[in-house]
Amino acid sequence: MLDFQPSTIIFTIINLLVLYFFFRKFLFGRVNAVLEQREQLIRKEIAEAEENNAKARQLQVEYEQKLAGAREEAAQLVAGAKSRADAAYAARMAEAEAEAKQYAAEAESRLAAERGEMLRSARAEVAKLAVMAAAEVAGRRLDTDDDRAMAEEFLAKVGEAK
Repeated sequence: MLDFQPSTIIFTIINLLVLYFFFRKFLFGRVNAVLEQREQLIRKEIAEAEENNAKARQLQVEYEQKLAGAREEAAQLVAGAKSRADAAYAARMAEAEAEAKQYAAEAESRLAAERGEMLRSARAEVAKLAVMAAAEVAGRRLDTDDDRAMAEEFLAKVGEAK
């Protein structure tokens, strides 16, 4: 069984006290110094982290401001490009319209010229027929330029009367 002897208890207590003072003198001081260094290092790292966090927040604010400025500038560029495109579109439409009017005017002048040529040709043909009819009626041949001129003059008067 367990046997308790007072001398063993006293030696154990003395050993524990010697060991405690020995540890206190040589070990606890060094451990406490290491713990204090570690605590200072942690505090320093926390302060640096907070400082970096503040800088990051400041950079984020600057970035957001720059991003808003870039968005605004992009919107202005898009609006400018749109207005230039609208102006170019209007200029091209005006140019196309002027070109279409020019083509229409040219076509109309060609038609008028062709119509005039056709009328002259038709009058000459009718004058020829009139001279032939008059020659048949008169019973003689009328081929002179004077006779044709007289018939064309007659047709011109009849054409003006209409």
